[in-house]
Amino acid sequence: MLKQFVATCILFVVFTGAVLIKSEAPALGHSNLNTWGAFSSSQILSANAEDSPCGEKVRPAKYYTDASLYSLIIGFILVFGGIFSDKKTLKIGVWSLAVFPFAFWVYINYFVDFQHSQKISFAYDTVAENTLANIAEAQDRYKSEQDTFIKDLGQLYSHMAGSHGIDECVKILKIEAKWDYWIAHAKHVSSPDKVIWDSRTGSSLKKG
Repeated sequence: MLKQFVATCILFVVFTGAVLIKSEAPALGHSNLNTWGAFSSSQILSANAEDSPCGEKVRPAKYYTDASLYSLIIGFILVFGGIFSDKKTLKIGVWSLAVFPFAFWVYINYFVDFQHSQKISFAYDTVAENTLANIAEAQDRYKSEQDTFIKDLGQLYSHMAGSHGIDECVKILKIEAKWDYWIAHAKHVSSPDKVIWDSRTGSSLKKG
């Protein structure tokens, strides 16, 4: 029993150390996008165009962090369950099951290509930003003609119909307009992120 407990403690330390080391890696986001230089959004999207009309769907970073955490918890619950089990057959069975959550944790942390996901996500967000830029031009024209901004999504889509200003893979989540400014939220259907455009400050994507 003592040997089993010591072995489990060593396993726990190894996996905890791996978690801490992995946590020092950059999170999934846009903070290091300027290091990608050679990749353009058009190249990335064209490379994934065969997957679906709107490209490969990117999962949010929270999905991976949560899955990683819960797989460790389940794995160690099974390990300790085997330790305190009196029946050898049950012990072996429980420990065998523990292999799967630990294997899943290893897969997420060492085999999932986070840089690839970052590049695709940023490319999608750029498409959403371009759509918002087209909306900004339409809003300026409408303001000059009607002395107000469009604040209704239905009216916005109707006003831009046929101009190819709104990409078919970009969803305009909401639009708010006052007399002197407007704000719109958009999201590419395959991206986990949303892009906000404020007519006073521009795109949230450029601000990081």
